[in-house]
Amino acid sequence: MKKFYSHLDKKWFVGAAVLLAILVTLALKRLNTNRGTPVELAITQAREVRPSILASGLLAYKVEVNLTAEVLARVKSIAIKEGDIVEAGQLLMRLDPETYNNIIAREEAGVRQNRISIDRQRAVLALRKQQSERSERLADSQLIDRNRADEDRNNFVLAQADLRSSEEALQRASAVLNDAREQRAKTEIRSPMLGRIVSLPIKVGEVAIPSNSSMAGAQLMKIADTAGIKAEVKVDEADIAKISIGQIASVFAAAYPDQSLESVVEKIALTPTVDGQGRSYKVTLDIKARASLILRSGMSARAVIFLGDGKASLAIPVEAVITESPEKDKIKRYVWVNNNGVAQKTLITTGLSDDRWESVASGLKLGQSIIIGPSKILRQLKEGERVMNKKSQDPTNISIKLSTD
Repeated sequence: MKKFYSHLDKKWFVGAAVLLAILVTLALKRLNTNRGTPVELAITQAREVRPSILASGLLAYKVEVNLTAEVLARVKSIAIKEGDIVEAGQLLMRLDPETYNNIIAREEAGVRQNRISIDRQRAVLALRKQQSERSERLADSQLIDRNRADEDRNNFVLAQADLRSSEEALQRASAVLNDAREQRAKTEIRSPMLGRIVSLPIKVGEVAIPSNSSMAGAQLMKIADTAGIKAEVKVDEADIAKISIGQIASVFAAAYPDQSLESVVEKIALTPTVDGQGRSYKVTLDIKARASLILRSGMSARAVIFLGDGKASLAIPVEAVITESPEKDKIKRYVWVNNNGVAQKTLITTGLSDDRWESVASGLKLGQSIIIGPSKILRQLKEGERVMNKKSQDPTNISIKLSTD
């Protein structure tokens, strides 16, 4: 019986302890409620807000020249190999000039023939002139008929026309000859710049084709200035309006995925590139490459293009901004300011934003205390409601350990 009463006393003791803990918890919660709604606070500060746009593309040398044939001919000899450094004007390749030598020989013969014709026409013209002058004197002396004099004068005029025709034919033949010589000169492929041979797809014996297509023989070689490199990336049409010349960017080459290459927006295409259903614009980034990195044209790359000027400005956490649309096509943004423990709704004007911060153009000052969370409380706050810093709350979790021995 004594053991039964002892066990009963322990149950009453445990029950009383649990009741006491509940009463203490309720009392503390009531105390906190009287002090204000617990919220998370932050102080407005000047921060660097760096929104960015992601893009992908390829690396390319700043200066690249694709040499293609201007005449149809077979490759006779190649004076360089891939990787060689060449000077401007240096002979790189010879195409077979035999066809154009034959054309030149034929046109030179035509020019000589026209010159002989002109000499003959000049002799005829001199004769017709003498006959016309003599007939005029005889007709004036009435020794011959006037019709005979008119006929001789007409023959003189025709001889003048024949001479002019032969002279024009000579000019035409000379122009054709010069064109043939120019075509033959194009069988010698010379370097247009100082650079390195980065591609040499054609071989001796293959036919060079005057074309810009990708068919075999269309491209002879590629020369590039390997000292400078750039990135050509595609930016979606929805973001292209945010990009301007001179903006800072970071480029990450596939060969160096962890190395950020400092870059600047150098050029923005005016016309889009259509890829399936989407449209994008090519943006050229000037890379300030490091000498220790080996960067090559054609490497895949991704770019992070930063917007804005990168200067520090008044900024707040993005979760503190609440957006409302009281009217159609009209958006208002505001924050809750902690004004000496009282929530005050404040309308703001925002600027650039990134993943963490949103700049504030008007409505707030540096050093103000604002409410940033929790998000559920932000939506339920009312003007003039008392608030307190959640981090300064008194603990309400009381743990009581009882012995049942």
